Amino acid sequence: MTDALRYLTERDVVSVLGIHRAIDALHAMLVAQGKDQARNLPKALATWGDGSSMHALGSVQTDGGGYAGFKTWVHTKAGGGSLFSLFDAGTGILRAIIEARALGMLRTAAISGVATRALAPEDATQAALIGTGPQAVTQLAALAAVRKLRRVRVYSPTPEKRRAFVASVAGKYAFDVEESASLEHALAGAQIVTLITRAVEPFVDAAMLADCRHLNAVGAILPSKAEFAQDVFDRADQVVVDDLENARRGSRELRERYGADGTPWQGVSVLSDLLASGQARPEGARLTIFKGMGMGLSDLAMAREVYEHARDHGLGVALPAQTRENLLLAQP
Repeated sequence: MTDALRYLTERDVVSVLGIHRAIDALHAMLVAQGKDQARNLPKALATWGDGSSMHALGSVQTDGGGYAGFKTWVHTKAGGGSLFSLFDAGTGILRAIIEARALGMLRTAAISGVATRALAPEDATQAALIGTGPQAVTQLAALAAVRKLRRVRVYSPTPEKRRAFVASVAGKYAFDVEESASLEHALAGAQIVTLITRAVEPFVDAAMLADCRHLNAVGAILPSKAEFAQDVFDRADQVVVDDLENARRGSRELRERYGADGTPWQGVSVLSDLLASGQARPEGARLTIFKGMGMGLSDLAMAREVYEHARDHGLGVALPAQTRENLLLAQP
């Protein structure tokens, strides 16, 4: 059953993929991208109603033994769902259909981990996590995986939610995880700040980030939303994105700073190019900014890792192998 089409559930995904493995898999994929051995398809996006949206991300790994894939998802106030379709890039055969909620949470955290490992000061020990929604758990894990922290302060505007979050992670890490009653308290002294919110308007400005040396802004991924104010760019010595085209289309912060008319963005780097060339944090930098929008290659890196482990260990539901012959027979 090695070549069987596999249906992999959320349980299968989390049984295979821990945060360290996710970060390393994504790092390798980004290096491949920087060497022109992998590429993204720009995000397709539609919105409707009161904040509902549908998305599609594609990607392909073009070196030997590569894969191609699409993640598709819908978000509404009533809920949502997501799937990843993994294809063999050499034969075009569908290899796996993967439930992608956990996959998406892990790749969003992993890209923050990769960026923090590359850009944040190596001696940073104080961090702030702003936002306590479902993705905050893996974002905290990513910070812990790449830096030896002493304290992380956590803030979100609803006291019950942030207290519940802090209680849920109590004792899981060697460092202190503290609830902050205000945004200002959470940010004071934080050398690394991660924003993972659904904010509509900017709520963090340069004065609040006086102590920050690296900022992960990974929550606002629609052109109508923003997490940080424009004056934050004035303090930054390096601005890095996961995908330039997705940022052009969807990042309100960067569109307002660098233009939304299609002109080239000067001074914005792509994470994969930095990793492939061995570059890291600029010497003497005051602040680095990483804006993560989500991209197909992040999902593909996770999907490949999960699928190959599932294939080799017999995980998931094995369906009849998809071949050109049975596809032809299935046609009317």
